[in-house]
Amino acid sequence: MLTLAVEEWIGNAAAVVGGVWGAVTRRAEQSGYSRTAIYQHAQRVVESVASEQATGISYEELWCEKERLKAENEALWQVWSEVEELSESKQRELASAGSAMGLSLSQIVVLLAIVLPSRLAPSRATVGRWVQQSAQQSSRILSVLDRACQRWVLVLCLDEIFFHREPILMGVEPRSLAWLAGQRGPDRTGASWRKVIEQWPSLEHVVADGGTGLEKGVKLANQQRHAQSEEQKAESVDPITMGLDVFHSQRELDRVQRRQWNQAEHQMEVAIGVDAKVAKLNRRGKDTRGVASQVMSEDSPRLGLGAKQSGSSTKRSNRKRQWSRSRRLWPGLTRMVIC
Repeated sequence: MLTLAVEEWIGNAAAVVGGVWGAVTRRAEQSGYSRTAIYQHAQRVVESVASEQATGISYEELWCEKERLKAENEALWQVWSEVEELSESKQRELASAGSAMGLSLSQIVVLLAIVLPSRLAPSRATVGRWVQQSAQQSSRILSVLDRACQRWVLVLCLDEIFFHREPILMGVEPRSLAWLAGQRGPDRTGASWRKVIEQWPSLEHVVADGGTGLEKGVKLANQQRHAQSEEQKAESVDPITMGLDVFHSQRELDRVQRRQWNQAEHQMEVAIGVDAKVAKLNRRGKDTRGVASQVMSEDSPRLGLGAKQSGSSTKRSNRKRQWSRSRRLWPGLTRMVIC
């Protein structure tokens, strides 16, 4: 707001800029201003005209910028006043969400100290109590959700990990990669695995490493299902199938392939030996009949041929057992790959 009329500013500036001798004195006597005030008025008028004619920021732009910064400053003060009044429930919510995202208690305290004044920032012990209370509340909700989702689990990947030599029985759903089971101990026997498996009534297939405890646990779970169906006189439930995971399947296949390749290499060595003896007899003009059977009989201990009947029957039974196990595990591997 102007305190002087426009005519006063222009008149005072004209007296100075005109350059006439005695004009400033006469203007001071007419207007009632001092000579110093008239010179100041003239300087401000000249600066305003020069600023208006220049290509820089105009007065209106500077005024708009000033108003914008003023509004921004007021908004920041409003936010700061709201932050100071951040309720404890919001602080608890932030601490719970941060803990669920994997932040430590110290990191949560640092974040709260950024948005809160130092006098209102909670301690690490307080944040720990908030997180523990939220975990207890969440556990009650998760127990209800677990019961509702159990019937949707059809395939489980089971294995154990160890924490200070104590087994943790783990279960993961392969399609969603959801961690569904984490039972701590007491051991990894069939009975313990049965307790883990029986939580999933619709389970159809188990992917595992072929351990004896896991295999027995699946058998016990199938027996329990069969007994329950007989008691309730309901239709028989399909048994839970079991298959090897990719790592152990590949290892079993490599073992079989390595054994067959070793046998093939031995047979190739025998064939090379037979060819060498036949060529040698041909050079000497001798009869080559029966050379192959003679070489085979000499190398039979190394090849496992011509052994005693008991040893042969034992090997055949071992091969039959391995083949039966492979046939039992192969459908599970095929299903897992297709999934």
